[in-house]
Amino acid sequence: MWKVYSAKTVYRTEVIGPPIVQDEEYSDKFDMIEERIVTIKAVSIEDAIVRAEKEANEYAQGEYINPYGQEYIWRYIGSINVYDPFDNLPAGLEVYSDTYLIEKAMSDDELTDNIFGKEIDNQDKFRVNFLNSEIVGFR
Repeated sequence: MWKVYSAKTVYRTEVIGPPIVQDEEYSDKFDMIEERIVTIKAVSIEDAIVRAEKEANEYAQGEYINPYGQEYIWRYIGSINVYDPFDNLPAGLEVYSDTYLIEKAMSDDELTDNIFGKEIDNQDKFRVNFLNSEIVGFR
């Protein structure tokens, strides 16, 4: 059965090559990151991941020139979180998008850990620390 899922994906924009011109706003120390959430119609969460990754790669197509004459590329870094939203939403919506700068030295893996959180062994057993005892019936 078809269902609509939400997919959060991450993109990195990187400038390539030396500038032709410079001014006081020019810097070569940063990359730009975009976090984006879209709705995807799929038959399962696994299918939603495949479809969302295809959409993410298509979304990040293209190479452009900035005001300093440099080429910049925009790419999907392969980080995705697909989930079942609480509300019924139509497919094909961009629900959220935000951009910000990071230092160029930050790796895609470190960026992913910062956005989605680092995996903790046996994390499910520690989640009890954050349950509302009134709702789950603990005293």
